[in-house]
Amino acid sequence: MNLFGFFLAPWGLALAALLPTIVILYMLKLKRRPHVVPSTLLWRRSIQDMVANAPFQKLRNNLLMWLQLLILMLLVMALARPVMRLKGAEGNRLILMLDMSASMQTKEGASETRFDQAKALALQAIDNMSSEAGIWNPLGRRDEMMILGIADRAIPLQPLTTDKVALRAAVNAAMPRDTEADFRDATAILLEKTTREREGGREARDDTRVLLISDGGPARGTEALTDVKNFDFTKVGLASENLGIVAADVRRSFSGELEFQVFATVQNASPVERKTLLEWSLEGRVLDVKSATIPPNEEAAFLFTSSEQLEGIATLKLVEHGDPFPMDDQVRISLSPAPKLRVALVTAGNQFLERVFQIDPRVRLIVISPEDFPKLRDVDAVVFDGWSPEKLPPGIYMFHNVLPPKETGYEAAGTAVESPELLDWNRVHPIMRYTNFQRVLVGSALRVKVPQGAVALVQAAETDLLSLLETDERRVLVVTFDVRRSYWPLDPSFPIFFSNLVEYWVQASQGSTAAGYATGATIPLRNPTGAKRANIAAPGAPVQDVDVAAMPTLYLTETSKVGVVEVKFDNGELRRVPLNLFSKRESKIAPSDEIKSGELVLASASRSATTRQEIWMWLALGAFGLLLVEWGVYCRRTFL
Repeated sequence: MNLFGFFLAPWGLALAALLPTIVILYMLKLKRRPHVVPSTLLWRRSIQDMVANAPFQKLRNNLLMWLQLLILMLLVMALARPVMRLKGAEGNRLILMLDMSASMQTKEGASETRFDQAKALALQAIDNMSSEAGIWNPLGRRDEMMILGIADRAIPLQPLTTDKVALRAAVNAAMPRDTEADFRDATAILLEKTTREREGGREARDDTRVLLISDGGPARGTEALTDVKNFDFTKVGLASENLGIVAADVRRSFSGELEFQVFATVQNASPVERKTLLEWSLEGRVLDVKSATIPPNEEAAFLFTSSEQLEGIATLKLVEHGDPFPMDDQVRISLSPAPKLRVALVTAGNQFLERVFQIDPRVRLIVISPEDFPKLRDVDAVVFDGWSPEKLPPGIYMFHNVLPPKETGYEAAGTAVESPELLDWNRVHPIMRYTNFQRVLVGSALRVKVPQGAVALVQAAETDLLSLLETDERRVLVVTFDVRRSYWPLDPSFPIFFSNLVEYWVQASQGSTAAGYATGATIPLRNPTGAKRANIAAPGAPVQDVDVAAMPTLYLTETSKVGVVEVKFDNGELRRVPLNLFSKRESKIAPSDEIKSGELVLASASRSATTRQEIWMWLALGAFGLLLVEWGVYCRRTFL
């Protein structure tokens, strides 16, 4: 057993060597002076006293000796500064982090959730704070506490205070959010509260502790906790089996304008095989039901198709299914007719570009010459082929084999690069999905200096072959080579790339067209022409009335709850945006005894919020009380 875990100053135990000294003092023979007595009646008592004080003789049971030994033992223990594990806050400051993510809404029992358990532990920690001087707080220490919620961002619920009423009110008012847990925003707050300024940097505060109450599920940004000193983690929750829908998307088939393809992914976060039925319905009308058997800790993909013209909010739901986490048992997606994108191709003639846009049913292509560009009106996107205007108004553009105007920040960097050597391409950008440029050969490419903020999509050794610049006013795609002098039109990546590009333009020009969004996301909505005000009704948030006359894009930020956001513009247009959990992390509801960041274990779990509490003052008070008793016994024997 490690004494250093129970004593802050274990060197004080060395003073226990003084205990035998008291015993020796009681064994020493007294130095006596001769006295003449008038009678032999006192000899017997004198002989008895000499025997009792003779050295190395068996001692009598002496109450004073035992009291003195006990007093010394208490003083030695007090000097060693023993500590004990208590529920509550140690020291003067506690940063209490309360997990408010979606998985904390998992049911534990008939009605209680993990968040209910977390709030109970938080209130318990508040009750254990030392708040004023008294018999239970002899040193008059006043503990402080701060409450910080953790969901898709850090949410300060209560600043540092000694007011228990305010702290209880903050905990009772806290509500979980239907989002993932993300600790990245908490880094700055923890650094400020757990360290202090010193010469040459910051140093950790010994009087500050951090207590996280959570189910310990997977989360982003746990590396923010690695530098936190005096960190403790309290685990809540027992339930572990869950079956949930973690992804859904809508695609329209290339073979027909009206055919819908609905994709869904169901995750079995259980240690056993599960059978399930997935139902697809539209506005209460069941369209299809599919079944699957999902192995333990695996996923299953579902595909629904329909040639019918569909419009509205569709629902994907696990049928006859019940588990302690129902939030991911149902998702909503938006179905709408295929949008028509008006694209203008400014060219002197390019069959490859004309054909790739004409075969896409979402595009209405207008082909014009450079001389007619000033007359162009009412288009969603413009493609410049080998020609660039002097000025570029706000909008969506593609520049092919030519650089955009200098106002965008693009500049020529020398002569053209012959047979550029391909280095790599971006595999994660939406425009580049499912593309492979490994076999694409290019005859020559413009040598270009891209502006700051531009994203390289395809890189060669001496220039960027494709790059994208996004600003508040423009979205500019630059292709620095001529597709007619390359093998790209013969490669499968060519039609795939332009299909992705059209989808990207549709979202940019007509606002949010995604089938559904994950909770916590910031959603851009392109304002309709002529709209001046918008009424926003989001789940779990008060209705907002927003002035949109001066903003081309409206951003939805109140997205913390699962449901449908309804945005009604004053021109009569109504847009409905579904919000779903869509989180593999939160759907894995099994609580963890450790918080990990990769292979690094950040904390071990304990069921109760335990902290160290020094008890030396109680030992010192006990020693003082025994000293008074010892003095009373001595006086009684001496003077009575």
